[in-house]
Amino acid sequence: MEWLSNFFIEGTYSIATLVIIIVSVFLYAARRAHIKHVERLKKIDECYIEQSSGKLDD
Repeated sequence: MEWLSNFFIEGTYSIATLVIIIVSVFLYAARRAHIKHVERLKKIDECYIEQSSGKLDD
């Protein structure tokens, strides 16, 4: 554990590591949100297509 404390004593490496971790977490969250958004849009589009085709059949 001494290597870890020595690593974080040096300011540049510790700040760079924290920035990379924070950016990675943000990118992961943004990617998940995008995937969920696309899935919702597909469901809405499918419902709209079903309703539109049902009205044409009447």
